[in-house]
Amino acid sequence: MPSLVLGTAGHIDHGKSTLVKALTGTDPDRLAEEKERGITIELGFAQLALPSGRRMGVVDVPGHERFVRQMVAGATGIDVVLLVVAADDGIMPQTREHLAIIDLLGIPRGVVAITKADLAEPDWLELVAGEVRELVRGTSIDGAPVVPVSARSGAGLPELLATLDEVAAEAEARHSTLPLRLPVDRVFTIAGAGTVVTGTLWSGSAKRDDQVELMPGGKRGRIRSVQMHGAQVEKAGAGNRVALNIVGLDKDEISRGDIVAEPGTLTVTDRFDARVTYLGSESKPFESGARVHVHHGTREVLGRVLLMDAEALQPGESGLAQLRLEEPLAPRYDDRFIIRSYSPMWTIGGGVVLDVLPPRRTTLKPHERELLDALVAHDLSGAALGLLASRAIPMTSTQVASAIGVPRAQVADDLNRATLERLKVGGETYFVTPEAGRSLLEAAERELLAFHDANPDATGLGIQALRDRVDRRLEPKVFDALLERAVADGSITLAGGEARHPKAASTALAAEGEAEEKLLALLRAQGLATGTTAELAAEAGVDVGLARKVLGRLATAGSVVRLASDMYFATGAVADAQEKIVAYMREHGRILPKDARDITGSSRKYIVPLLEYFDKQGVTRWDDGARIPGKRG
Repeated sequence: MPSLVLGTAGHIDHGKSTLVKALTGTDPDRLAEEKERGITIELGFAQLALPSGRRMGVVDVPGHERFVRQMVAGATGIDVVLLVVAADDGIMPQTREHLAIIDLLGIPRGVVAITKADLAEPDWLELVAGEVRELVRGTSIDGAPVVPVSARSGAGLPELLATLDEVAAEAEARHSTLPLRLPVDRVFTIAGAGTVVTGTLWSGSAKRDDQVELMPGGKRGRIRSVQMHGAQVEKAGAGNRVALNIVGLDKDEISRGDIVAEPGTLTVTDRFDARVTYLGSESKPFESGARVHVHHGTREVLGRVLLMDAEALQPGESGLAQLRLEEPLAPRYDDRFIIRSYSPMWTIGGGVVLDVLPPRRTTLKPHERELLDALVAHDLSGAALGLLASRAIPMTSTQVASAIGVPRAQVADDLNRATLERLKVGGETYFVTPEAGRSLLEAAERELLAFHDANPDATGLGIQALRDRVDRRLEPKVFDALLERAVADGSITLAGGEARHPKAASTALAAEGEAEEKLLALLRAQGLATGTTAELAAEAGVDVGLARKVLGRLATAGSVVRLASDMYFATGAVADAQEKIVAYMREHGRILPKDARDITGSSRKYIVPLLEYFDKQGVTRWDDGARIPGKRG
């Protein structure tokens, strides 16, 4: 049997918590304020045993309008909803809003309980039941069975339990094959144990010693223990209400709305593309760019909805949109979310997450529309190829799957069969569309030519700087692999950590070569008594900036030795000094700086940095003011 969560919904004072207590024996109202006021303020939890032996976690959510945020948080992880309507009141405002949220979240199974049935005549009960059946028509729980019940007398409770059992048997298991994901609805500290979070496991499983990542912050921790309904277990699967004791994370570092996830499996974003539905109960159009409250999982953030196909949505219409968020979220493809008006707040719509990290735009290119259409249709093959075309950079099958929010196996075969270019990078295969691969190489060549035009005296552009000009999203190792292709086809030349265009930089290269000859000759002539870079440049008759660049490159190549930020010696002079110092130490056992100065013909200004250089190389070792032989001496 799959693990399932039952959630209540309905107007305030319609008896949700009382019904849960009658069904489970547990009072879900756990706060003193809830007891005093007689209303549910926070989420309450219980466990329900059904006649078949199945057990369901129960989330009792608030019904008051002020607590709709908590209702959304609880409803997000629900598999089966118990919509509660009081017989004496009938359908009320929060009944409609809760049902709208249920429908927008796509909760597929439901039962309607008409509570306080002992207070109404049979004819009235049938009238209320008829109104409820009409209310749910066309929603995600269309056709939900309706059961009159009295929590006070117990009438109808056996029938309600049997009905819940039948509906639960039809519900599908949650995403056990996906990575661990738990939206946090409570966080607290237990003496002797530490930080504890609770929530409904949306996907995957949680077990002791699992490493976890707290999103969107990215901090890491480890699961010390797992509990389900107060009992410690080795492992909990998707669909269960769980409490996780986490080490490595303090209570103050975790907030309601955070997501506990398997490390590296979620993308933090300040925007996402979605298919948005505007409720038909609204009286005026929804304007693109409107500021709204976005509810995802147990988190609420402010944002704007930017429509892609129209300036406005009419009541009851749906359309593609990009949501720009004022605080980050960590959503996954196919997640449901709710939007509420900015002020005053009420539920006005919701939608389905499509692309979790799209470019910032509202006008769609053809391949971007194809991607979103494939995601709407759950065409994962088309979505994988569409994502590569939309991102236009090389990606591994793991990265593609993560961006969509599905297991790698669901897209890997499609990518391997597709007509795509492949880059082998460090044992991994990166896929890129032929168009995107060609575009990146053309961009690199174009940027280099532009750089040479703007900097005629430069021999080339640093590889990192070129990557930033082409596309900052490219991983350095992937960009290096792309440059190797450019080198192979002759469009780019690499040397000394720089990229240059073969048809450019000839004058600069000639000037650099001439400067190199002059500086090397000067350094060899000066031995161990060289000047500063500025003095060397002046004596050689070259630009000081060019001198710094040439000396740096010569140091990297090993033609000169850099002793300090502004002190260079010819390699031969350093080798000669090393030979004399080593010979002296072998004869005398140690050498003082003045002795080193005398045998090398240098001065104290240069001999101290030289000895410190030999210390780093292991040729000498400092010993009470003198040097003795090091490992290489």
